[in-house]
Amino acid sequence: MDQGRKRLKTKRSLGEQEISDLFSDELSDVPCDRSSDSDSDSGSDRGQQGIVATDIKSESTSDENAGSNIAETATWGKVDKTPTLGQFTGNPGVKQIPSDPTQVSEVAELFFGDTFFDMLSQETNRYYLQHREHYDRSYKALKWVDVTSAEMRKFFAIIFLMGHTRMDNLKEYWSTDPFLEIPIFGKLMSRKRFEQIWWCLHFNNNELQPQSTSRLFKIQPLLNFFIQKFQTVYKPNQQLSLDESVIPWRGKLHIRTYNPGKLTKYGLLVRVVSESTSRYIGNLEIYSGEGKKLQETIVSVLEPYLDQNYHVYQDNYYNSVGTAEYLLSRKIRVCGTIRVNRGLPPDLKEESKSLKCGETTFRRKGDILLQSWRDTHVVNMISTIHNSSMVDVQRRHGQVKKPICVSEYNMFMKGVDRDDQYLVYYSLPRKTIKWTKKVALWLINCAIFNSFLVYKNLNPNLELKYKEFLLNVAKAWATDHTVAAEPAADTVLVRAGLSTPTPRRPHVDPPGRLSGDMRKHTLVKIVKNEHAKGKQPSRRCRVCAVHNKRSMTVYMCKFCVMPLHSGECFQKYHTLKHF
Repeated sequence: MDQGRKRLKTKRSLGEQEISDLFSDELSDVPCDRSSDSDSDSGSDRGQQGIVATDIKSESTSDENAGSNIAETATWGKVDKTPTLGQFTGNPGVKQIPSDPTQVSEVAELFFGDTFFDMLSQETNRYYLQHREHYDRSYKALKWVDVTSAEMRKFFAIIFLMGHTRMDNLKEYWSTDPFLEIPIFGKLMSRKRFEQIWWCLHFNNNELQPQSTSRLFKIQPLLNFFIQKFQTVYKPNQQLSLDESVIPWRGKLHIRTYNPGKLTKYGLLVRVVSESTSRYIGNLEIYSGEGKKLQETIVSVLEPYLDQNYHVYQDNYYNSVGTAEYLLSRKIRVCGTIRVNRGLPPDLKEESKSLKCGETTFRRKGDILLQSWRDTHVVNMISTIHNSSMVDVQRRHGQVKKPICVSEYNMFMKGVDRDDQYLVYYSLPRKTIKWTKKVALWLINCAIFNSFLVYKNLNPNLELKYKEFLLNVAKAWATDHTVAAEPAADTVLVRAGLSTPTPRRPHVDPPGRLSGDMRKHTLVKIVKNEHAKGKQPSRRCRVCAVHNKRSMTVYMCKFCVMPLHSGECFQKYHTLKHF
């Protein structure tokens, strides 16, 4: 009877294993919540939390089981050695030199250029033609004029300026309230024209979408364009860091992910490879739920750096013994924290539990080092770069000894986090109901940040902050290309050398209208728009409008920019609080 029960129990366990293998999800690069795993290493900044795809079911990575099997069959020893690292053949540095490296606009052109703006203008104009019936249905819609490359430059110059001066909503940038007014926005482009371009901004031809199965189809041309620029303009040094960034997005989207360990919990997951020292973004990959395993994802994002002896620092989500062995065969060496269920030998797990503060133990198999060190808790490391030696590290309360792999991991692992820190200072992404625009502005943000780093590399003796660099790019794009944007219906042109549109009538009365100095309040005629034809333009008198009289005037106060009748209306407006 006992033997029969044992056989039945064995069949059940085998059946469960077969079912598990049959229905296991291939989305291993977006694992489920691992908070229940008591063996998880807490050395990562994510702690025990994983990344959860909110609209796609996912299971644990297949690399965990693979790493465990390797650890059980391989022989790990306590004999240490220093790995032979091999010659670095990456050939780092700036590969495309602008005609004038000291000019901010010339460096920015390395990542943008006319090709970028021509592509956006073409797709934006095409999108309008495909949806013109829906757009023209609104009676307030501005008559469409095809967007040019020069006007698209000015459009993004305005977006850069918006990153410098944050407002609660879009309309406030064109406010005529004296306490909120920023004149440059009205001078560069009318609000209606900006909204028109923003509404039609597009990045790919929708008519080709049925032929594609990619979930990133709508932003794929833009993504390919920038990745190619990132990889050809500059080659990074030997130390790289691989981590993820999140493009904030809380709307409904199949490829949206949730990570409780991140400050931005909902959004699009992006794997980013950056240079550890300069933080230059060398390559990136947006998660799209294609079902790749974790090791395939790592190899894919590191593809430009294979077979060149690069050193990659990554945290415990990406590290496993199996992945380290494969990358070693492709001349990529890794260092980082590792989870205990990713290939640690059982004897190392047991030995690490008895470590006291400051103590360390290790196992080595060839060039692969697994090392455990206790600080406030046990930190498990994997490295194909270092030996198990200890180094002195200065802390606030004195010197402590750390494994050299821990010290250099802390030194080189912060590249992507520092990228995020810079990108959020003068963030470009605006509120939008289309995720494609959010992703596009994030990519443009990365490109302008990379151009800043290249500028610093070409001009090491010039002190220029990121804010000043952004402002100089905006000035170049706004002024070097003259755009004849369509003016608003009530725009008045004041001629001072060049025809410059004047602000519209303020929605509130200016505080200086009751100053008592009547010398600065003078009546002038409203100047006719240079494109307008017919009789003298007129506007509704401010004083008459308060008394519900629809009486028009051809005059306005030059100081207050307020249409007024001469005589009684002009006198009341500048002398009475309640006129």
